[in-house]
Amino acid sequence: MAQVQKFGMNQGCLLVQSASHYLAHIELFEYKLEQQANIHFSVNEPSFFMYANLNQNSCWLCYRPAGKYQETIASGAHQLLLITFRPDWLIYKCHKMEELKPFTAFYRNAESAYNRLPSFDIAANLFNALQKMDAKGSDLIADADGYIFINHCLNKYYRKLAGQNPTHNYHLEKAAAIARFVKENYASAMVDDLPKIADRFMVSERSLARLARLAFGIPLHEQVINLRMASAFSLLSTTNKPIYEIAQLNGYNDPHYFSKAFKKYYGILPKSVEKTSKKLSVQEKITG
Repeated sequence: MAQVQKFGMNQGCLLVQSASHYLAHIELFEYKLEQQANIHFSVNEPSFFMYANLNQNSCWLCYRPAGKYQETIASGAHQLLLITFRPDWLIYKCHKMEELKPFTAFYRNAESAYNRLPSFDIAANLFNALQKMDAKGSDLIADADGYIFINHCLNKYYRKLAGQNPTHNYHLEKAAAIARFVKENYASAMVDDLPKIADRFMVSERSLARLARLAFGIPLHEQVINLRMASAFSLLSTTNKPIYEIAQLNGYNDPHYFSKAFKKYYGILPKSVEKTSKKLSVQEKITG
């Protein structure tokens, strides 16, 4: 790999090796944590990426829209491979891959939420291919070597996906519909009533849980919390609305419960963000 960075963390250490090719940016993460850790990060533009976990021998193809995110990293020793594809190339590549056409449509839809396709047991194969290239002294940045490896990863995943049940496209469409519903109604009590949501989409609660994971990569209630907290933080940062009103606007009737949930999510109380809001409003008046 071309670049190597090592980071020290309270819970352990993280080694990141990365290389950029004109088709994708490739990152290999090796870390060892004594306890699980939460990380916050931003995605500046919509992205397609492949995520492979060697410990689980699992690999996913994912889409993530621009925004702020939080992820929980499990404790222990892990090796992860992340390949972030150039969107226009992946869309072109998938044009002849029938099972991936609905997936690439997420990129053109401004309302699309995080989406993850099924996991397949090909992570070990991808890591082996990467290790063989390193052993030969191949350069991933070089056009030929990088092109072969990136295409190998995508084609390997696609062959697994294409061998699935033909109802997969139906599940993708159903998952996309659920994602739209949650994004439009996350502040409503409707999204807290799983039986009614299941009835609305004519599926069982068990199927709803599977479709939600397909749509978001996480359980439905966690996606609702992510949307509510992101909206609340934005309102606290950019408006002078009182906390109780912001709580109500984001599905919390009890402002005290909202404050506890907000602190659990961000590590600070809403009133701490509100102070920043007032500074922003003063600055706006000065510069306006």
